[in-house]
Amino acid sequence: MEYGLIVDVETTGLDSSSDHIIEVGILEFMMSPGMPVSISRMYGALDDPGVPVPGEIQRITGISTLQLEGQSVDWALVASMMSRAKIVIAHNMEFDRGFFRMRKELKGVNPHWGCSIRHIDWKSKGANSLSLNYLAADNGFINPFAHRALFDCATTFRLISGHIDELIQSSYLKSVRIDALNSPFEKKDLLKEQGYRWDAQRRIWHKTILESSLDKERLFLEKEIYLTKPSHKETVLGE
Repeated sequence: MEYGLIVDVETTGLDSSSDHIIEVGILEFMMSPGMPVSISRMYGALDDPGVPVPGEIQRITGISTLQLEGQSVDWALVASMMSRAKIVIAHNMEFDRGFFRMRKELKGVNPHWGCSIRHIDWKSKGANSLSLNYLAADNGFINPFAHRALFDCATTFRLISGHIDELIQSSYLKSVRIDALNSPFEKKDLLKEQGYRWDAQRRIWHKTILESSLDKERLFLEKEIYLTKPSHKETVLGE
């Protein structure tokens, strides 16, 4: 018997170095060979950041500054759950992982992480969008309370429960960021359709893929974007 976690955080903003967690959701599940995964425990709590919650965040989450007064997460429990987990999964892993890593209470807790966006090939399964709520709709159900941590965890669990082996196997592959350097302006729509995102600060199209998809991506760039030897940049993340 092994344990996995699905985690989600609601925060005051997008920057883990300056913004704060206001809610934590954790869903623990059990894994046994040849058996379907099953929920073993759930934990959710609000956390008072000591600063006002921005109006836009209050609108999205429904969590007000007043609601958070005096509230706190049991970080010792969180550390214990994360320490015994074989894998900690989040939808858009880099965001949630960034905020957890900033908590002094979790110093020294270094679980193996998986991403329910990156580590499942949703495109091959007919997904129209990688957004949590759109993926739920594509799979015939809705998330009744989007942007509330524990409900997002439950929605993620329902999505991935049939694909957990794929997710875990893919989570051990290296991730590679592709920067489409000097890509022709007229190719921007093709890049967008391929999943590239525009970084306005660096003024570059980029995407992150698994190392197993590198050959396919290189071929796309050569045949569809550069029409010659690709001049993109590949960066192995975490190195």
